[in-house]
Amino acid sequence: MRFEITPYDDHGSATAPDLVDLPTLRDLLAEAVTTGQRLHIRPRPRTTRPTSPEQENQP
Repeated sequence: MRFEITPYDDHGSATAPDLVDLPTLRDLLAEAVTTGQRLHIRPRPRTTRPTSPEQENQP
């Protein structure tokens, strides 16, 4: 699963969104918790289907 992250500045204006994987999302959330940054998070499905169960758990 991928996630589209849209950060907001101090004035409430959206900045350019990023498309990230789950480990990066976790890092961004941990940082946002400590800094008070506001984020909009939207899940984005993969564009290709995994071919094996092992690949399902890969970012």
